[in-house]
Amino acid sequence: MSDDAAPTSRTPRAEVRERLLTAGGEVFAEQGVHEARLDDVAARAGFSKGAVYSNFTSKEDLVAQVMQRATNVVLGSLQELVHAEIASVHLGDVVRQAFGRHDQSTQFALLSEFRGYVLRHPELLPEFVRQRQVLQDGVQELVDLWFGAHPEVDPGLPLDVFATALIAANVGLVFDAQALPGVDPGDVIAALVEAVVRPR
Repeated sequence: MSDDAAPTSRTPRAEVRERLLTAGGEVFAEQGVHEARLDDVAARAGFSKGAVYSNFTSKEDLVAQVMQRATNVVLGSLQELVHAEIASVHLGDVVRQAFGRHDQSTQFALLSEFRGYVLRHPELLPEFVRQRQVLQDGVQELVDLWFGAHPEVDPGLPLDVFATALIAANVGLVFDAQALPGVDPGDVIAALVEAVVRPR
């Protein structure tokens, strides 16, 4: 499209934004945040660069929103699938299902790029920290919800430590994915969950 106004006049704004966020995630993962150009993001989404500036104030704004989207996707799957009524014998399978919805290699590339970009652009650090805290808080809420509904289960460690360990283990597994061929992070996280879900 050569007409910058075309995406917003012919395509619903919400759809334009979603396509740009998807394209931004793909381009940032492939080219690196620093090297990626907004023209490339717009072209991948099927729009002109004007569409990017109609929806985001700057490249940094787009980066922050792509980071937020990545966090929302992962956390959203967990929030959708993990609920208090799940029996302890099924909890590991539910965790595997949640992780199976997403390409961990893409998550690895994006998170690596975001961390590196934030180091070079410290003005984005507060937003990066805020988003990671959203993830931490979201996982903590799910852990508290499930264990609160299952007093018959003894996790063997404080629940805040357990939530932190789950996130740290997943991040480590995703970062080391290339050195761990054949290892599914979802299987490992599910195994950790199953290991602490034991009757009192």
